[in-house]
Amino acid sequence: MAKYNIGGYIFDDENKAKKAAKELKAVEYILGQIKDADEKGVLSVYKKLLNQRPFSTEIGMGFLSQLRQNLVSSGAFTEEDIPLVYSLDESDKTSKESPSTTVQSKENEEKLEEKPKVKKKKADKSFVSGDDHLKELKRLKLINRILLILCITLLLCVLGMFYVNSTINSPTILNYEEKLIDKYSSWEQELTEREAAVKEKELQQ
Repeated sequence: MAKYNIGGYIFDDENKAKKAAKELKAVEYILGQIKDADEKGVLSVYKKLLNQRPFSTEIGMGFLSQLRQNLVSSGAFTEEDIPLVYSLDESDKTSKESPSTTVQSKENEEKLEEKPKVKKKKADKSFVSGDDHLKELKRLKLINRILLILCITLLLCVLGMFYVNSTINSPTILNYEEKLIDKYSSWEQELTEREAAVKEKELQQ
């Protein structure tokens, strides 16, 4: 039996696979429309999708579940404000009781594709997935750690320079003149003492 891989899901039935492929395109289109929308706009699209029930495969249902999870994680609403995703069993019962429902949902899906009603606004960072938040947090922590190590290293270098400057005996830029004066003074004193000793010997002779 042939197997069909649609969006990471395996389908045995060809008709269901075609339906899943169509739903995958619809999901990609919706994501493109809501990527710049704020939470209210996304919630409005989510509620419309629940009312229209255009999805009936794992592709669409997984998208709806993830969309609800993102809305909950944004913190802009309480869980009571965000309706639960409908089940496939309920969708099947509805389609059996009312054959026109499938046709209506298809028409609604086409309208959704033709006339997106979500107003584009500035991208809201609160709608970014949790994985992106974790990656950004790890990156900032790494940068902070590197900067801290560099600051400590520079501080140790400065302290080392002061220590070397205070302990070294040879003349440096800071005390060069003072060292030279001390040396010349000691030489002059030695010469004076030697001259005095020579004169004393001459007097003794």
